[in-house]
Amino acid sequence: MKLRDYQQEAIDGLYRYFSENTGNPLLVLPTASGKSVIQAEFMRQALQQFPGQRFMLLTHVKELIEQNFEKLVTLWPDAPAGVYSASLNSRDTSSNLIYAGIQSVHKKAFDFGRINLVIIDECHLVPPKGEGMYRRFLDDLRVTNPDLKIIGMSATPYRMDCGLLTDGGIFDDVAFELPIRRLLDEGHLSPVTTKAT
Repeated sequence: MKLRDYQQEAIDGLYRYFSENTGNPLLVLPTASGKSVIQAEFMRQALQQFPGQRFMLLTHVKELIEQNFEKLVTLWPDAPAGVYSASLNSRDTSSNLIYAGIQSVHKKAFDFGRINLVIIDECHLVPPKGEGMYRRFLDDLRVTNPDLKIIGMSATPYRMDCGLLTDGGIFDDVAFELPIRRLLDEGHLSPVTTKAT
């Protein structure tokens, strides 16, 4: 599958970020930009370059777990991937790529062994400070691997209660941001029209 230009730019932005920085980057991508394609291709490329790594893709609803996993196996049929989600009746802890629901794994970090990188889809749901399932789970993963890297993906890089996700939370910088205007200009989204009421 050939990626759209901006999808490859997002992946290139992650590689550039990790080559120049030590923090945790954020990808800001509008709805319908193909986040599941970007996730899948980034993990495919990364595992080809670094075969021993283990990645986890976290999200909060089973529909996103299914959608993201199905996109991966469509693009990469023999991917070393599995799912850990109680609602999907699957509890894979050993694959190199694990798609997981935070509600199912938040107390089970030590069951997975060493995870090198976590991608959080809809990462605006992660509170920047304090407790919560995501924060507790990530803290536990860091016990096994203090060098754990985290990538956040969201269309909304801010929270109403605290502002930008890069202001003092898990994420340090934006590695790539795609304006919705570009998707409209390039014909990837239908033009917005307004109707008089």
